[in-house]
Amino acid sequence: MTILDDIQVISGKKKNSTPKKETSKKILIVEDEKPLADVLQDELIHQGFEVFVASNGKEGLEMAISYTPDLILLDLLMPVMDGKTMLHRLRDFPKFKTIPVIVLTNAGETENIRETQLYFNASEFLIKSNVSVEQIVTKIKSRLLI
Repeated sequence: MTILDDIQVISGKKKNSTPKKETSKKILIVEDEKPLADVLQDELIHQGFEVFVASNGKEGLEMAISYTPDLILLDLLMPVMDGKTMLHRLRDFPKFKTIPVIVLTNAGETENIRETQLYFNASEFLIKSNVSVEQIVTKIKSRLLI
């Protein structure tokens, strides 16, 4: 299923047969592209996650500190504060040193991947145009051992 299929499911133009599963895990989505953030939020809620959404790194950092999510989906290129800066500042807090962070971006240059994984301890690095919402949910569940 592609992101376009996922948007059709969310908008009610296509039915999703995936049953809802219950979990108490909290996910923070830090994404400035509202349509994508909405699709991810809706699917994760459908899967039983508690979901928080921030539209930039500054807001994401504040929400992470307030809600202590179990996992963060993080875009790199955003206004106000970019994802690399947010992740760097997040890792300064001892309680966030090992929280799984899945970088979800279109900035797939080798340097971005290497820097984000090596220096800021990102768990995964996914290129938005190459993954579906279903694949993202699978990665989240894998990281959270669900």
